[in-house]
Amino acid sequence: MKPRFSIVLALLFPFLAAAGPSAVAQSADPHDLYEQRCAGCHSEHAGEFVQESVLREDGKLMGRDGGMSVRALLSRGHGKLTPAQVEVVLAHFHEILDAGALFRDNCVICHGRAVLFARSHLGMKDGVLVGRYSDRAVDDFLKSHGRLEGSEISAVVKALSNQVTGETYRLN
Repeated sequence: MKPRFSIVLALLFPFLAAAGPSAVAQSADPHDLYEQRCAGCHSEHAGEFVQESVLREDGKLMGRDGGMSVRALLSRGHGKLTPAQVEVVLAHFHEILDAGALFRDNCVICHGRAVLFARSHLGMKDGVLVGRYSDRAVDDFLKSHGRLEGSEISAVVKALSNQVTGETYRLN
């Protein structure tokens, strides 16, 4: 290590240490988290993993093989996630079960992965999900686009809104 770098590091270390975890961003991208901590052993994307390996029983996420609680597995250190990250992953898995299959079955063929589509083509305006270029409300647009109805539209709009805002994935 060069002396100059060592001096800078020595001067900055007390400030970085004092800042602690609160200096870390207060939200987490569930896709990045899954891809960094889970995809090495499981499916490349969380949507594929959840559809193939996770089911929901009485509101709880369970592994299809063996029926183990996903929360219990993650809380015991599988994936080496912090407690806050466990909550982010669980919220993401629930959202995938709620709307992921709808998007996959009805939208992915034209729009690709939901996360990429939402972040590049959608935005929020006064709390409403809108097309980034058309400024049209997505829930209204979906009434005449695609093959979704009623509660399906609401579930997909909620999931896409969360992709844009990250609200489901707040840490603390």
